[in-house]
Amino acid sequence: MEKTLLLRSYEINTSTMALLPFYNEYGEVQTEILETEKNERVALSPIKIINESCLFFGSSYEGRREAVRRSMGYVSLSPIMINLELGIFFFPVESPKNETCIWLSQSHVQRIDSIDSDTCSVHFKNTANLILPQSKYALEAKLFRTAQYRYILSERVSERITRY
Repeated sequence: MEKTLLLRSYEINTSTMALLPFYNEYGEVQTEILETEKNERVALSPIKIINESCLFFGSSYEGRREAVRRSMGYVSLSPIMINLELGIFFFPVESPKNETCIWLSQSHVQRIDSIDSDTCSVHFKNTANLILPQSKYALEAKLFRTAQYRYILSERVSERITRY
C-alpha cells in the first residue's frame, strides 16, 4: 500500500476543486484536497488553508468575508474570493465554524444531482463526483450565490477598466 505524503502547507490554486476535512489518528482536523489531476493531504484544517490562501493572495479571510457582507449583505455561509484574477472562488457547505465544513470551488462544479431529500451528488468538470449530506436545493443556492458574487466583482472591474 502506497503511503500518502502529508503536506505541511498548501495554497489554493486553479486546480483545487474541494477541501475535505478528516480527523487523523490523534483526533486533529486535517484536509484532503481534491485537485483536477490528483489528491493531496495537508496537516491543516480546511479553514486554515482558506485563510492562508487569502493571505497568500493579499487579504485575510475576515477581510474577504467583510467584502461579501458589504457587497451582498450575507452574514453567514459567505462565498470567499481567494483570487479574482485567477477566478478562484470557494463556498462552504456548512458553517465554517464547524471543523467538518467542506469547501467547494465554484468554477469546478459542473452540476448537482439529488440523491434523496437531504443528500446530493456534486459532479466536477473533470468527471469526479462527491456525495454530500445536503439537499440539492441548499447546495445549488450556495453555488449560485458564489457565482453571483463573482459576477458582481467582475462587473466592478470591467466598469473601472472601461471608465479609466
